[in-house]
Amino acid sequence: MKARIKYLIFIALLLGLYAFISRSNNFYEEVYCYKVIDGDTIKAKTIDGDSMKIRIIGINAPEKNKEEYAEDSCKFAKSLLEDKIIYLEKDISDKDQYGRFLRYIWLKIPKNQSYKNIRDLNYSGISLNKGYSRTYTFEPDTKYLKEFKKIEKNTRDKKLGLWAFKGEVTRGNKR
Repeated sequence: MKARIKYLIFIALLLGLYAFISRSNNFYEEVYCYKVIDGDTIKAKTIDGDSMKIRIIGINAPEKNKEEYAEDSCKFAKSLLEDKIIYLEKDISDKDQYGRFLRYIWLKIPKNQSYKNIRDLNYSGISLNKGYSRTYTFEPDTKYLKEFKKIEKNTRDKKLGLWAFKGEVTRGNKR
């Protein structure tokens, strides 16, 4: 009887540990990006072959066929993401109101989540750094908001990408 209780406690601890790790923000899911829809939305396949429509957390890119610079933003996203293995990181929310998965996208799994790695390996950070998008986050998914704002400010100060336009390119990029 004591052995059985110890076994059940051990199993419960393992399940608890698994739940904790799977909710951890350091968990990355490897997927294959087979289609870039625009500068902030992609389609990907999981290892199991399931298809996912993903809204990239942290950025807003110009809307296709509606806003200036949208084609450039989409081409940039395609060059980095389409037909490539990428790594998804969940923040708090799983999906948005349209049923799209909400994820950060990493080109490589980072050794740590330093400013440099967020700027150079996280797609949102890269897109902000090149001026193909602007910071766009909603509670509770704000893990990298501080870093994204800093990256955007540097890009805006240099007038790169959509920040070179005098008018509004995408919601909220007016100076």
